[in-house]
Amino acid sequence: MREKLMSLAQAADLIKDGMLLGIGGNGMHRNPVLFSLALTRKPLKELKVCGAAPGIGADILLATFQADTAYFGFFGLENEAGLAPGMRKAMEGPEPKARAMEGS
Repeated sequence: MREKLMSLAQAADLIKDGMLLGIGGNGMHRNPVLFSLALTRKPLKELKVCGAAPGIGADILLATFQADTAYFGFFGLENEAGLAPGMRKAMEGPEPKARAMEGS
């Protein structure tokens, strides 16, 4: 059976431009922050992030403009930190603009 464990760098190398990433966690809890930071060291673009309540892990990818689309029910950093500043920056910033996708 093939080994399923890998380093953070090996996992980050699996991510390619335009991929949809299901970001786990909820707000400020159980987020893959180190994984998101590892992705910021790569020249990735047009990533899509998805989660019921993505938090800081997804916010990092939007703040760096590596992600341009987010699918979510609620996007914030809990009561203590309020709205996700990276998502706001991406939605209001110059380019590329992030798009909030409405459900059907």
